[in-house]
Amino acid sequence: MGSLRMLATLVALALPALPALAGEAAATIEGPTWLLSGLPGHDLGPLNGAGRPVTARFEGGRLSGFSGCNRFVGGYSVDRDQVSVNVGSLAGTMMACPADAMTIEGAFKGALTGPLRYTITGDRLVLTPSSGAPLVFVREVAVLEGAKWEITGFNNGRQAVVSPLIGTQLTLSFANGTLSGSSGCNTFHAAYQAEGGRIAIQAPATTRKLCAGKGVMEQERQFLTALETATVWAISGGMLDVHRADGERVLTANRRAR
Repeated sequence: MGSLRMLATLVALALPALPALAGEAAATIEGPTWLLSGLPGHDLGPLNGAGRPVTARFEGGRLSGFSGCNRFVGGYSVDRDQVSVNVGSLAGTMMACPADAMTIEGAFKGALTGPLRYTITGDRLVLTPSSGAPLVFVREVAVLEGAKWEITGFNNGRQAVVSPLIGTQLTLSFANGTLSGSSGCNTFHAAYQAEGGRIAIQAPATTRKLCAGKGVMEQERQFLTALETATVWAISGGMLDVHRADGERVLTANRRAR
């Protein structure tokens, strides 16, 4: 029996190691943007419905995301199946928001205190503290189609990203190679091609309505011109971020359910 064991050991050592199959890769917390879907004692429906979900992204020791009102960054470390957030290092914007959003933000940041055990099943991440209820996340899927995008800022052609004029709405919808939407006064459509994180948009065609509001027609011209300069896109936390080849931002937009 002993000689058989020795023979088996020698054979195992002589055989080359088999590469891991793609589906067997260890699940990792790092890389994706995670969207918070469950925060004990709080209703996330209003934030998610407004296209502003709470998010977390772990990458290379840097944690970033949106906590309900403000964006934040900080540090973290991973030890086997535990992640520890350096709460003292968390920093971010200082906006004031409605009370419900501020309450969620405080609860979310408070829940990150102490080591958290993480488990990943498919596209679902669960962070479980040593005491208390777990936080549940889902992996964000970055797709342009299937949503209406509401512009929050666009490049005005003078090296500035500006917000839409009050009382106007700029929107985008991507479907089957056609981009359509509102340019503040008129509606428009344009052919586009997107592959991976790259995009090319052809010159838009619009309706011919004239609007009398101050700056509305100039805004429309600037916005449509900016669209043609787009070369790369990314989505994080329900926000679409589009840039030119030189790195200048073309636009930002929030996802709105159709």
